[in-house]
Amino acid sequence: MMETFSQRTVEGLKSYTLFRLALPPFQSFLDINVDKEVEKDRQVILQAAGLLQSGARPDSTHVTALLQQAREIDHAFVRKAALFPVDIQIQYQDIEHYRQQRIELLLHASYRILGQWQNLSSFRAAVNALYEQAQFQELLHKILSLYAMETRMLSRSVRIPHLLSLARDAVTQTISKVMQQETEALARSLAHVVYRR
Repeated sequence: MMETFSQRTVEGLKSYTLFRLALPPFQSFLDINVDKEVEKDRQVILQAAGLLQSGARPDSTHVTALLQQAREIDHAFVRKAALFPVDIQIQYQDIEHYRQQRIELLLHASYRILGQWQNLSSFRAAVNALYEQAQFQELLHKILSLYAMETRMLSRSVRIPHLLSLARDAVTQTISKVMQQETEALARSLAHVVYRR
């Protein structure tokens, strides 16, 4: 889902001349950025599976631990990003409110779906048993929207010369606009795939 979201966002940005010119040199940067988000989500799903196996239920202590794991993944990303002409100093006070909500949603949804899946033949059947199509679409939309908001706030962590800060704000607004458009379209598309007969 995150890889598709990133690809759709990049395609949407290509309609803007500035991004069409700037994206090719930064494609590798975008790729490692997506990889870190996929890894964070993987950790959340693994945590849900581990809790299910042990008979425990997800709670705030698990969310706190996952937030710490996400920070460690971020630190590895920043080390890799040092190869690119950007300076990233992540301001966690700007993003962790959104990140925590996203982790909580994904953790609880994964726990429920994996639990249901134990008694059914497929992921699709498990989701169908738990959610109406509109509910599942709304869940995906919330998760993607929180990620888009986190990304918007994260833009403040990229250090650039002061004279370019107005340009950064314009770029951030454009990226946020495209990401928000894609959250709804992708959530609808994914829900359709899961619920199609």
